[in-house]
Amino acid sequence: MSLCRRNSSHFQKGKDFLRCVTAALIYFAISITAVAKYSDGASKAAGVFGFFATIVFAIDFYLIFNDVAKFLKQGDTADENTADKAEEENSDSDSD
Repeated sequence: MSLCRRNSSHFQKGKDFLRCVTAALIYFAISITAVAKYSDGASKAAGVFGFFATIVFAIDFYLIFNDVAKFLKQGDTADENTADKAEEENSDSDSD
């Protein structure tokens, strides 16, 4: 897998991350408004549906966040290994 393809995949995850956050916030705000402002059965059903959708988007947000965090942690580890190898190669220590 090429580096560009790998980075574009995680760029897409970043867009999905923002989509989940904004959708969860919007659904939550609308659900609270529907339940608090209107008292008919349809509004209460819409509020329950909105709270359920908020939970689904929050779970998706959590899964994407963990995936992106693993990728970033993996990138940091690779950078540290490269830096350690370069430091060992440039070392002039003759200690035995």
